[in-house]
Amino acid sequence: MSNPPLTQSQIEETLSDENLDELLHLWWAEQGAEKKRDLGLMAAALPFSPEQGLSVLDLCCGPGDVGRTIQSRFPNARIDCVDRDLFLISICMRVNRREGVPGQTLVRDLWNTDWYSGLSRDYDVVAIANALHWLDARRVKELFTDVLRLLRSGGVFVFVEPACAEKTFATGFGEWKAKQPARYVPENWERFWSRANAILGYDHTKLLGSRDAPRIGDAMPVSGWIQLLRETGFGSIDVLLRDADEVILAAIKP
Repeated sequence: MSNPPLTQSQIEETLSDENLDELLHLWWAEQGAEKKRDLGLMAAALPFSPEQGLSVLDLCCGPGDVGRTIQSRFPNARIDCVDRDLFLISICMRVNRREGVPGQTLVRDLWNTDWYSGLSRDYDVVAIANALHWLDARRVKELFTDVLRLLRSGGVFVFVEPACAEKTFATGFGEWKAKQPARYVPENWERFWSRANAILGYDHTKLLGSRDAPRIGDAMPVSGWIQLLRETGFGSIDVLLRDADEVILAAIKP
């Protein structure tokens, strides 16, 4: 990703409390009505006491929704956040600071093999929401290995990603899916980024990368995600939720 015209500190200075709240509202609309349900389930499924001081990594954090949802259930948790996008991670940093969420926020690109430099090696939880599908399967498997190393024994890896049906069931599944309400509406994506661009004073969407680059997209079946977890060394793998578009998976580091 090319560097934007503004530095991270300059981007943060453009974000007032008023436009932070406006951007978060637009972001939640863009993410779809099911997003709050998904994140709530991811937090609820974590097998720890709510009083425990968890160490959590919100990986590919965007504005930080996953980490703050976990912190709302585990108020003593420390949330470290990593993302490559300066604008989204600036929103995350400003909102976390405003809401008193402790932890560090780092700008890192997951295509770089040293993306985890400086992070803890004993996380209780690593959580990801809708980011891995922008990578190819080879890189995702490498990242799963990185996540396994970052977790303590007994730590939890939980993520939500797009998933397709197995070939045997694809036709019927596709017919059923076509009758379900659309999770994502292009106009909501445009509203969020149009407002972001107006605040920043330049077209940030040009820096997001090509959608034509090799990536998983929505072409990975649930069994494929599970297989990657197994091959990496995770255990106690569970499908927490499967709907028309996505799957939520959780696994334990033995």
